[in-house]
Amino acid sequence: MSSRRLSVLLALALLTPVAHADDDDVREAHDDLEEVDEETRPTRRRRRHDYSRFSDGPRRVPTPRGASAARAEALGLGTRMTASRLFHGRPKAEWVQAAGAARGSMPEHLRWPVELGRFGRGFGYVRVTRPDLRHDGVDIVADEGSVIRAVAPGIVAYSDNGVRGFGNLVMIVHPNGWVSVYGHCYRTTVQAGWRVQEGERIGFVGNTGISRGPHLHFELHKNGRPTNPLPEFEGRPWIDAYRTWRAQRDAGTFEAPTAHLRERLQPDRTARPAARPIEANEIGGVGFVRRLLREGAREADLRDVGGRHFRNVLWPLRGGGALRSEGRGVNLPAERGTPVRAVADGVVVYVGEDLRGLGKAIAVLHPNGWVSLYGSNDETHVEVGQEVLRGAWIARVGDTGGGAPHLHFQLREGGRALGVEDLLVQRP
Repeated sequence: MSSRRLSVLLALALLTPVAHADDDDVREAHDDLEEVDEETRPTRRRRRHDYSRFSDGPRRVPTPRGASAARAEALGLGTRMTASRLFHGRPKAEWVQAAGAARGSMPEHLRWPVELGRFGRGFGYVRVTRPDLRHDGVDIVADEGSVIRAVAPGIVAYSDNGVRGFGNLVMIVHPNGWVSVYGHCYRTTVQAGWRVQEGERIGFVGNTGISRGPHLHFELHKNGRPTNPLPEFEGRPWIDAYRTWRAQRDAGTFEAPTAHLRERLQPDRTARPAARPIEANEIGGVGFVRRLLREGAREADLRDVGGRHFRNVLWPLRGGGALRSEGRGVNLPAERGTPVRAVADGVVVYVGEDLRGLGKAIAVLHPNGWVSLYGSNDETHVEVGQEVLRGAWIARVGDTGGGAPHLHFQLREGGRALGVEDLLVQRP
């Protein structure tokens, strides 16, 4: 090969862009949207959607405890790494063996997971506006709160909302090595390590994650690959379910589901220990958070705070855009009920109404020593000690701090308030 030709090939190689994987993603965000970007349509580059207006919450998952928690820890279940392995390959042999210990054998046909669920979208390259993007499961449309049931016996490998785009998510390993996936749940009712039977309730239909309306996104993985699950269901259950739903609706006998509401849930199978009152100067107490805000975090406070370090903070609302200085922080006007997001990874150290002027407030301690404070919330969706990821849905905007609905936001370091305007990213 001539030196001139070799030089040309070397120059072309240097000009070729190198793709880098995003280490923060278990896999590319699950996307149930049908959006068209006219600016990128003529090009062959794959478009990256702007997911900043979506959140995966609110997080409604059981607290791991008891024998299931011990089993999950021993087997390595319940983590984002578990979900990543199941999305990209076969389950471990010990997971399949543990699934075989669940009562009941693998049925000849799978159970339809939502009794009155209607068929919404199928498997494969079925999108109208994104024909290049494969839909790895089927969508089952149902009213929010409809019961989701396990399609076969097995062991719960994952029950959380740490996989971007899926919202509250359940993954079950079955005795034959198959894996079933249930996404966008309003709430999950099983924890990692739990052995489930066919037909057992595992959650409720919801609209969490990247979703346009209440539905269940269901996937079936065989030999580590997503496959079309429809042939595994007996007959055409979605047709029967749709006809039943329509007949009940037309006859006026259909009742909207309420079983997913907190006050309607049956007690957990494992009794919870009685809650101990939180002392003022321990994590969760008002004295503790006041000390953090006044003096900053001590080395001992940060010892167990995990997560990624960031040099900036995420815009804490879904939408909005206005920002007005107020005291040591800023007020962000928004409609009541607007989701509030964690600005960075951290641990919730306070949830309460004892900080004067802030109404229902949440404080999050971050691994770099920052303390973020979110006030005037209408609802809070986290608890003290809970680890949150950047972008996690933690509350809803309200007016409990007085005035029109807004979020009061503060960022502190070493006892002093930081100016957040230059630190905020993804501001609408």
